[in-house]
Parts: sequence; C-alpha cells; structure tokens
Amino acid sequence: MTKLDPTILLVDDSPVNLEILKETLSRYNTVCASDGDMAMEIAFSRNKPDLILLDVVMPGMDGYEVCQILKSNELSKDIPIIFITGQNDSTSILKGFEAGAIDYITKPFNMLELKARVKTQLSIKLARDQNQRLINKIRTVNKKLTDSIEYGKKIQKASLPQDHFLERVMPEHFIMLKPRDIVSGDFYWVEEVHNKLIVVAADCTGHGVPGAFMSMFGVAYLNEIVGKNGFSQPAEIINQLRKIVIDSLKQDEGSEVKDGMDISVISIDKQTKQIEYAGAFNDMLLIRNEHLSIYQADHMPVSIGESDTPYTNHQINYEQGDCIYLYTDGFPSQFGGPNDKKLMQKGFRKLLQEHHQAPMAEQHEVYEDFFATWKGVNDQIDDVLVIGIRL
Repeated sequence: MTKLDPTILLVDDSPVNLEILKETLSRYNTVCASDGDMAMEIAFSRNKPDLILLDVVMPGMDGYEVCQILKSNELSKDIPIIFITGQNDSTSILKGFEAGAIDYITKPFNMLELKARVKTQLSIKLARDQNQRLINKIRTVNKKLTDSIEYGKKIQKASLPQDHFLERVMPEHFIMLKPRDIVSGDFYWVEEVHNKLIVVAADCTGHGVPGAFMSMFGVAYLNEIVGKNGFSQPAEIINQLRKIVIDSLKQDEGSEVKDGMDISVISIDKQTKQIEYAGAFNDMLLIRNEHLSIYQADHMPVSIGESDTPYTNHQINYEQGDCIYLYTDGFPSQFGGPNDKKLMQKGFRKLLQEHHQAPMAEQHEVYEDFFATWKGVNDQIDDVLVIGIRL
C-alpha cells in the first residue's frame, strides 16, 4: 500500500469486529476507532479518511448521532459513511439514511458484498475529489485571468477621453458604454483640431480581450491621424485609418486576419454651424423638431474588403437644439422584450425619438433602464455604445 491508497475509518466498539473488518479490507489503509469521540477526532484531523464504516450501537454516542455531527461539520461533511450494524429493521435503516449515510450493511455481512460496496463508494468519492481538484484549479486559473483582465479594464478606461476633458470641449451630451465582458471592443474618441470637434464611435471586431486589443489600436491610430497629422475631415480620417489597419495587420485578399472596425466619425464646426459625417457600417442619426434623419454609412469595413473606394463625406448644416446620435449595433441587436426578439434599428430609433427632448443626462438614465429591462434574464450579446449630443 502507498500513501495514495484510500483510507477507511472503521468505527466499532467490538475489537473482534474491527479485526474482521481490517482483514476483509486489507487491500486498503485502515484506521480504527472504538467510539464516536475517537471517530470524530480522526475525521476532523488533517489526514481524514476517504470512507467511514460506522457501527450504530456503541457506548456514549450512538452511530446515528455521530453521523449527524460528521455531516454537519465542514471538515467532514464530504466523507461518505456506510452503516454496518446488526440493526436491520426498516425503521433503523431509514434512520441511518436520514442521518446522512450513503449505504447500510447489516451484520453478519457477506465479505464479497462488503468489498463490492466499499469499492463502489470509494470510486465515487475519489472521482468526486478529482473533479473538485480540477474545479479548484480552474477557479485559480480563472481568477488569475480575471484579475489580469480587470487590470486591462483600467488601462482601457485610461485610454478613453477623460470626463474633465469631455466637460470642457463637448456640448451637452451623454456616453453610454456597456462592455459585454469586462473589457470592450467598442470605444469612443474625442479631440479638437483646427477649431473643429471630432467625435468617434467605433465597434472593433470581437468582444472581450480581442476586441479590447483592437480598440487600443484604434485609439492609438486616431491619435496619430488626427492629433499628430491634423486630419479633420471624417471621410479622410476613416480612409487613413483603413490604410493603417490593413498595413499594420498585414492584410491582403488571402489574409486570414481580416479584423478591423465599424465606425462613425463626425466633426462639429461651431463657427460655421456645420457637421461633417462619415461612417463605415455605423449610421448617424439627427433629430430636429421631432423629425429623425438617417445619414447612412458606407458598407465598407475599416479593414481589407471587396471595395477600397473612398468613404462618403456628408455635410450638414445644424440648428441649435439638434440632437445627434452615434452608436454601435449592440443596443439594437440585443435580444429581449416580451417576445424575446432583437430590438432592431426601428425600435432603437423609436426609443430615441420618444426621449430626445429630455436633458442628455436624463436620456442616459432612460436608455440604461430600458436596456436592462429589455434584456431581462438574457445575456448581453454584444458591447453597447451610444453617444448623444445636443447642439
């Protein structure tokens, strides 16, 4: 026998019975106890047994009481207990199972039957222990990964425009960002250049960590395109961004990596009261006097695609009080509601029209509450980003 062999605790006040049990179960490690107190001391120890064979009639505490105590204690509750006793009436057997035993063997026992039952229960116990070890290992690995991603969330948040900057440069607005996982493939970006305010809403390929990597690339590229090189026309910003993504990820027609992003970019010129907009799959909505206008994006990704024509640049004269909405597809695509269906673009636009006259901060709360209610018990299927701006 080795230390890896299962250990069985034999509890009986008769030395003769203990010897017979030890001989019958000689292939296993066995330890003996002549009463309940000794049995509990062994069961609570560091080297606790894998199985307990427990007599019922003993001096002091009987087997039922010992079993109940062992099953109520965190140190011993997982140890399987088999009663082995001369009490073989149905009432006694039922009482044994109610106390927490997994099996009940009556004396005089059949040796082959005893061995078979012990082997079965030990196999179940050892398999359960192995499963628990695997579960604990998975939990440890998962915690390390989660802790790393949580730290990544802090880095990602630090890369986004800070609140004090947004309060200084942005008109009345709200930003609703809800990652599906801890980190997000959706991101927003804001900068001032040439007396224009550039606002970006983007949806990178994937969720979680892959999406977050792409979002960090997107932020860095926009800093270079707008902040360093001074591009301010939305269509040209996206054109430049597409070139950098294709070059950086070494994409070609046969490339397996075709990751990129859907994006909407606007520039706001307060002096000329003009908005410029360009988009890759992400539309822009404008609500004026309760009328909603849809400015459609080009159906070309910011990555390698079937077409590499320039993106369309829209120019719109705005009026005071106009509401602009940039968003990714996470909100309209969410399953929920009474029929467990997607909200869809139509439902999302209707929601915006119903509440666009409210202050932007209040709208933010309305859309957060609506999304939570709509989603209900369903999982969030995608990252969500909605930006509202009142001009």
